[in-house]
Amino acid sequence: MPNDTGDFELEPTKKTWGEGIETRGEDSWTKTVTIEVVDASMPSKHELDARRAPNVDYCDLEAGKQAMVEEAEIMAQRDLWSGTVPISKVPERHRAGDESSFTPHDVAIGPYHAISSSFPRIEKQKLCCVGFLHSLSEQRTEGGLMGLPEKLEPLVRACYDPDAVSHMTPEQLSTMLLRDGCYLLACMVNYLDIMAAAAAAAANNNKNADKLAHSCSSSSGKDVDSSSTGGGDSTVVRDTVFLVENQIPLFVLQRIHERVTGETTSSALERIALFVRKQLQVQLYISKKQLRPAPPQTSHLQHLLHAYIQPTNSSLPQAAMKENTRARQRTGRWHRAVEYRTHGNVRFKRRVFKEDDVWTILDVRLQGGTLWIPRLRVDGNTWTILRNLMVLEEQIPRRPVTAYCLFMSQVAGTPEDVKLLVRSGIVEHFLASDEQVAQGFAGLCRGVVMDVDNIDRNYLKPVWHEMEERCDSRVHRFMGWFCQLKNIRIALAILVALIVVACQLTQTFYAVVSNSRGGQEPKP
Repeated sequence: MPNDTGDFELEPTKKTWGEGIETRGEDSWTKTVTIEVVDASMPSKHELDARRAPNVDYCDLEAGKQAMVEEAEIMAQRDLWSGTVPISKVPERHRAGDESSFTPHDVAIGPYHAISSSFPRIEKQKLCCVGFLHSLSEQRTEGGLMGLPEKLEPLVRACYDPDAVSHMTPEQLSTMLLRDGCYLLACMVNYLDIMAAAAAAAANNNKNADKLAHSCSSSSGKDVDSSSTGGGDSTVVRDTVFLVENQIPLFVLQRIHERVTGETTSSALERIALFVRKQLQVQLYISKKQLRPAPPQTSHLQHLLHAYIQPTNSSLPQAAMKENTRARQRTGRWHRAVEYRTHGNVRFKRRVFKEDDVWTILDVRLQGGTLWIPRLRVDGNTWTILRNLMVLEEQIPRRPVTAYCLFMSQVAGTPEDVKLLVRSGIVEHFLASDEQVAQGFAGLCRGVVMDVDNIDRNYLKPVWHEMEERCDSRVHRFMGWFCQLKNIRIALAILVALIVVACQLTQTFYAVVSNSRGGQEPKP
């Protein structure tokens, strides 16, 4: 029944409202239902919502949507990073061997060397690169690079050792990410075309873009040798690419690159990989022809470097010799090159490749009695590159670079061994003497621990066993000793002695034959 307010009270009894529809009351309470008179001329609720739609702030909706997408991407990146190689501190056992091999000289990247920082010249270039890329990003993305480092900061912090980044505030870490990321991209990626397109689209900012381009981007692409940011400087390349501690995650570079280009499908990894491959090719670590693409799971620049320095022919000798090495599982120390030559009759020769071959310095092959080794160029950066790669491999199941370094450090550990390898064309060094090269090889693997019996880690294990068999063979030991006689007089004396022995044996033979006939003269 209607009350004074025009509402209807439902009795706590069962009533039927139409066919098949019931409302069941309760004894302890009553329901109040307001019935409104609907005017057909009034708009419906959906029509009212439609009329109010133009008042909705679509910018806020798009911003919220974009924030949700970016948050989802960050969470996905966090899951992806959890399965990759972290950026860890160098263990003290490695650092004690050579501190300078793990310390940046000019350019500090990442939080581990943030206290020392870069040279003032480099810091100015970092700020210049931030301004240049931010100006480009503003023409492609609203807000440019603003707010991006802060969004990535929690994920980046999880990529490093907690104790090493605990002293940095979120603001400090975000600032470091922006400066280092823009500097690396300006050194390795060509943004000249992007700058030209931005200048054409925004003529008002053309002069400013040209000024920034002159100081930062003149070498950020193909012409890295004339880079004002130092992209072609060997010291800058050493600090930014070869040092395992001096790194930032590659996904930071990717997100900055997306803001600069305005394209989420544009890959910074592919462009950075071109720069890294060029540095390896110049130093003769890999061939000019490369069929291996940049792996998408790459964590940082040094990890990308390691992906390209892999043996290309290691699976062939492993598959062929696994059965032969089962009966002899123990793998020992490599002998010196001089000892292999003398006791195993092993010849050391430089492995020469064709122009269209795909190879790396790890492609060591034993064929017959000849050990074919690719040429290794030894300079001031060689020990730094190899030591940092060995530290990185301690976090990776396969350790081909460590196996190669163990091999070279034991085969070429003395000046005599280095001289032999230099004459063979295997080692090409630019140090003061062979003694310095030998000292570098001898101390290369200081602090390194590896299971040499594990063929998945030590790809040269079959080669070691085959060479050990040659050294145990008496025939090869004699041939090696005889062929390596340096004094021609001794060789001639041995040859004369062999002729005399042969003559004596012939004389003895005829004497025995003559006595067997009783000394009778032959019949006419």
